Amino acid sequence: MNALLTLLQINDSAFPIGSFTQSYGLETYVSKGIVNNSKAVKVYAETMLQHNFYYNDAAFFMLAWKMCDGHATKAKVQELDELISAYKAPFEIRDASKKLGIRFLKVTENLKPVARCTKYLQAIKQGEVHGHYAMAFAMYAHAAKIPLKDALHAFYYNTLNGIVTNCAKLVPISQMDAQKILYNLHDLIDQLVASQEEMPEEMLGSCCIAQDIRCMQHEKLYTRIYIS
Repeated sequence: MNALLTLLQINDSAFPIGSFTQSYGLETYVSKGIVNNSKAVKVYAETMLQHNFYYNDAAFFMLAWKMCDGHATKAKVQELDELISAYKAPFEIRDASKKLGIRFLKVTENLKPVARCTKYLQAIKQGEVHGHYAMAFAMYAHAAKIPLKDALHAFYYNTLNGIVTNCAKLVPISQMDAQKILYNLHDLIDQLVASQEEMPEEMLGSCCIAQDIRCMQHEKLYTRIYIS
């Protein structure tokens, strides 16, 4: 398979895994009037990438990648899967990770099956593991021979794009402002990717407490457009 084209396809916002249905607590921020203009959107996006995603899904992606570099035994897959589940405290976020992971694995299984991904999907169906998107994406990208930093850049960008796209609909902000935010945060993504492998192990799972609270509050919002 062509590594670049594969990366473009699995990271496309149109890839049918349902990521557009998730806001990861953003809807609560907008509902409370905290994220209410383009400036606030940029601050929110920066904070999420730098102080949340970096220590969580991007770090989980890195652990899954390193696991694939070695020998990804069933026990190691289960251990990492359980660790990620434990760090995702809000139910909606944990559930979103599972749903996206399962859908990603099902779609890629129909494109070009990868042994480790097939086994992961089977383990999910049998209830042996929960299933997580960061692990599924890393495992498939690794098998597709996509360079680590390219895959990680794409993983970060996909998250940023989701945040900005949701803000364009919810806040709302203009499409031009949305594109400016995406472009202006390229350097931040570069910095985070460059330092990801050196992230202190003890910082794994660190989160923005307010973000977790907003994710939990989302379950009780009177009106909801997004699943999380």
